[in-house]
Amino acid sequence: MPTLDELWRVRNAAALTVGLTEDQMRRAVQMASVEDIVALIETFSPARSSGTEWTRTFEPLVERLWSWCDSATMSALADVFQARGMAWRSVAHALSSENGSTARADIRHPAGARLPAFTLV
Repeated sequence: MPTLDELWRVRNAAALTVGLTEDQMRRAVQMASVEDIVALIETFSPARSSGTEWTRTFEPLVERLWSWCDSATMSALADVFQARGMAWRSVAHALSSENGSTARADIRHPAGARLPAFTLV
């Protein structure tokens, strides 16, 4: 059985790893083309993954996209998925400007925090 001290050190290492990975993902998304982000979003096809797992992983991605991408990129993404029809309606809605206004307003950035307080997966 690990000691409390050992568990605390592991917890701190995990938190650091998550923070570094978040920074790396942000930089990658900001350098990515619309097509690259479309390919990422396609892995969340509602037809392939449904229910709570889809929501649990897709919603944090959308929250980050709204924080990291400019409005033109988000509009282009919404247009791509809107054109795909009913099967992608939930994705298109998540990327819509109406949802983006809410998403951007709800992102908390605690005073002194290095990163926004995103939803955790």
